Amino acid sequence: MHSGPSVVSTARNRTMDFSVFVLLCTSIIALTEGLGGGYYSGSLLPVHHLPVYSTDHAQYGYDNQEHGYGYEKCDPTQPPPCAANTSLPFCLEDPYYPHYEIKDAISADPHKFQKKYSDIPDQSADDLVDGVAKDQESAFDYTYYTGAGTYDKTHWEGPEGYICPSQVLYAQPKRAVNTEGKWRVIVNAVHYYTQTARVEVCLFPNAGCRLLAPCYKSKCTQKYVYHRLLSWDPCDAYRGLFIDTYRFQSACSCHIPGH
Repeated sequence: MHSGPSVVSTARNRTMDFSVFVLLCTSIIALTEGLGGGYYSGSLLPVHHLPVYSTDHAQYGYDNQEHGYGYEKCDPTQPPPCAANTSLPFCLEDPYYPHYEIKDAISADPHKFQKKYSDIPDQSADDLVDGVAKDQESAFDYTYYTGAGTYDKTHWEGPEGYICPSQVLYAQPKRAVNTEGKWRVIVNAVHYYTQTARVEVCLFPNAGCRLLAPCYKSKCTQKYVYHRLLSWDPCDAYRGLFIDTYRFQSACSCHIPGH
């Protein structure tokens, strides 16, 4: 007895159906395992990588391992390593600046970021000081001035400059302490984004003003101004980017008390 063409065709179809069934089951198992792990790296789903945060706690400004990112004991009032050798309320350089985390925060909501961000990076005396040019201000030299209470020749002599010796910076701080005494990371030098502030620090606070006679009892007084800067909290990365307020030195003025 011979098997007809229909019998052979049926056997082949059953073999093909079984192969398709095995392939389908394998794909379902692989897909299930991939979804169970949260991120599937095969061709059926796109690849997503979780952000990897450094285990180096000093990156966030807290060299005690109990105070790093992700810890309940994180203390934002603890100064970061970059502030160890300065009395200023900010850091211009930060070897542990969290570039990846800031970029990730910007990418999370770029439209919202653009609404908050604003800066004029190219600042100088040309735009901010009447009657004084950029080259003039940068050339001011107070190395001769001692700030001593006795008025010797250093008080009366010297080249061009302000009546109260000061250091002027057009700063782009990486970290700063806010008005609540908490250290924040400032968005700066990430992609092409910067935030610039003119800072003027008295070199001899409370010393006598140059060129004024001792009878005036003058003194150089530090002035401050508030700045609102786009910031990031190293103790709460999920907060994202936000505007925070900082107090920076803005001018060194001569004050003459009343008699």
